[in-house]
This record gives sequence, C-alpha cells and structure tokens, in this order.
Amino acid sequence: MVIVLLGLIIYQRSRERLPLYVAMAFGLFGISHAATLAGLAPSLTVPLIIIRTLAYLLVIYALYTYLTSAIMQKEAKKAWVEFFKEDTGIEEQGPKE
Repeated sequence: MVIVLLGLIIYQRSRERLPLYVAMAFGLFGISHAATLAGLAPSLTVPLIIIRTLAYLLVIYALYTYLTSAIMQKEAKKAWVEFFKEDTGIEEQGPKE
C-alpha cells in the first residue's frame, strides 16, 4: 500500500509515468495477495493468474519505456553536442602532454 501511495504522489508531482506504472503494478499484486490471504485463491485461480500476469507485463512495459526514453535522451544530447561542435568549429582537444 505504501508503494502504491508513494508512486501516485510522485506521479502527481513529477508527471513521470514510471512511478505511476510501478504503483499500478503493486496495486495489482496487492489485490492478488489480498485474495490469497482471504482464502479466495482456490476459487479465483484463473483471475489471479491474469491479474499477476498483467502486473508483470506492466512492470516490463514501464522498464521498457524508461529504457527507450533514456536512450533517446542520450542520443539527442550526443546529436546536439555534435551539431554545435560542427557549427562552431570547435574540436575536442585531448589531454595536454
């Protein structure tokens, strides 16, 4: 419950989607565990498998989108550095000997 609340608070403040996805996944895991603790697991086997699978898929999606975003930011930064290097004519200088 704490992770769900923290994820939602962080999402509200930053509008970053990763904490929201983590909160949603932990919420789904919480539903699954609550049903198991309540003794409902035998009668809800298939729905609980679906809930857990959705939670794992949500975590995978969150990490994938974070990774692709980080890679895109890194490539964009590199492209801007190269652009300004060419535009200004400044070459990278190695260490002085």
